[in-house]
Amino acid sequence: MKINLGTIVFLLFLHEIAFAKEGMPQLNTKFWLSQIVWLTIVFALLYFLIQKFFSPKLFALIDTRTNFIKSLLEEAEVCKNQIQKLEDEYNLIITEAKIESKKISAKLKSDLNDKISIKRKEFENFLNSETLKTEEEVNNFKKKALENIQSIAGDFSKELIEKITGTAPNNSSLNEVIMEISNKEKKSQYV
Repeated sequence: MKINLGTIVFLLFLHEIAFAKEGMPQLNTKFWLSQIVWLTIVFALLYFLIQKFFSPKLFALIDTRTNFIKSLLEEAEVCKNQIQKLEDEYNLIITEAKIESKKISAKLKSDLNDKISIKRKEFENFLNSETLKTEEEVNNFKKKALENIQSIAGDFSKELIEKITGTAPNNSSLNEVIMEISNKEKKSQYV
């Protein structure tokens, strides 16, 4: 069963005596006008207080909070831009350092290769000079050995002929034969 507000008000007007007798004077229609006036005054006073004192403070707080949040957002954006700028600078420095290290590495490699080639040439020159000295010594030793071989061969041949034939050969003819053989040998070596 639905009872609307109009029905309740109508019943109140009709039964004002019954309600007043039961201890509810605020529902007595005699006092309603004064109650409406005081209600209007209280609500007007509350409206005035809220409008003049409380609302401005609340709106000021809301505005302050909004401005604070905006300033924080702006500061965050500035910080973000600074971080991005620093990151770009960092990446640029890293890139430049890599390029510089590659240049230094290439320069060091080039210098090292130059030093190695210089040392190699010096070593090759040293080796060539030592080889020439050694070859010269070997050739000198060979010449001395060939000269000594003639006398050794002469002495050996003389002793061998004496043992085989029992007579001593002529030294001059033996030396001539040994000289001919050694000269032929020298010519065949150098040709």
